[in-house]
Amino acid sequence: MINEFNINVSQEDIDLLKQKIKLTRWPDEINNNWSHGTDMSYLKNFSDKWLNEFDWRTHEEKINNIGSYSFKSSSGLKIHFLHSKSNSKDALPIVMTHGWPGSVQEFIKIIPMLHANAAKPVDIICPALPGFGFSDKPSKPGMNSKEMAKIQHELVMALGYKKYIVQGGDWGATISKWMAELFPDNCIGLHSNMVLAWPPADKDPMEGVSSEEERLLSNYDKYKQEGFGYYEIQKTKPQTVGYALNDSPIGLAAWIVEKFYGWFDGEENKLVVSDEEVQAIISLYWFSESITSSARIYKENGDLGFSFEKISQPMAGAVFKRDLIAPPRAWAEEIYNVVQWNIYDGGHFAALEKPETLSKDILNFIENL
Repeated sequence: MINEFNINVSQEDIDLLKQKIKLTRWPDEINNNWSHGTDMSYLKNFSDKWLNEFDWRTHEEKINNIGSYSFKSSSGLKIHFLHSKSNSKDALPIVMTHGWPGSVQEFIKIIPMLHANAAKPVDIICPALPGFGFSDKPSKPGMNSKEMAKIQHELVMALGYKKYIVQGGDWGATISKWMAELFPDNCIGLHSNMVLAWPPADKDPMEGVSSEEERLLSNYDKYKQEGFGYYEIQKTKPQTVGYALNDSPIGLAAWIVEKFYGWFDGEENKLVVSDEEVQAIISLYWFSESITSSARIYKENGDLGFSFEKISQPMAGAVFKRDLIAPPRAWAEEIYNVVQWNIYDGGHFAALEKPETLSKDILNFIENL
């Protein structure tokens, strides 16, 4: 069952957020350029703007205006999703899937670009993953990327489509891969802005790897050394950290802002995207009380949430130079039917940071299918 879903956070909840920001008890700090975590001077400035300048109603309206709906799946979970349609009955649907700590808001900028520049009409579907945003929270274990892929496929079928393209980064890349693998008669192409691939075990892993691709392999080593702590916590004890993050908006902001600083091609004490965009994403987590349930995807997926089975559908890889994982094309070809491969400047949240670049890459892939 599909219904319109109008987001309308109560004024009482908005006032409570402001009150809790004001009541923050700040910790001490020993920090040097974010070396120990989120920089306090940055976070205090960020929280001051969140309290005094940020207007949730503006961002709530943006989501609703795109086309906001809910779908009750056979799992019993209701899924919130955006559905931005063209004026054509023959439009090709693109399922765009976010990850953590993202949300459907990642796609607000790119959606109109895809519509405006598509050679053939496209319809865009952006599901909020179970446990994220205004989607229902799973109440029992087992809701991993594979199960989420099944729900998203069910949604697309319920919307009346027969064939579709999938696109995603972060956990959205794993879910997109599962949709392609599980439903090859319906999923006709896969586009990923965070390509998941590993070195082949049966031959020289550096065979066919360019010098630029070799340099990009160091991204993952840096991520493991300097930014992997959150992953281990959320993979093992997401409930424990959830108590603090669900109760303190500044704690929640510190937990998420660090990712939008460290996972971007950014400058000291500055995010590549605006503070307001990140405040909107954090606010969505706060109002939906979804930080604990969203963190459980790490527990459900463990280290991978991924299948190494090769898929036959055409695949496009858009590799951004500062992403967490940037494998070479030769590795990707062990798992995917790679027909398009491009390397760009930019970081992990491509739809937010480089929407023009990503939209052109997606549309070029579609036009050449």
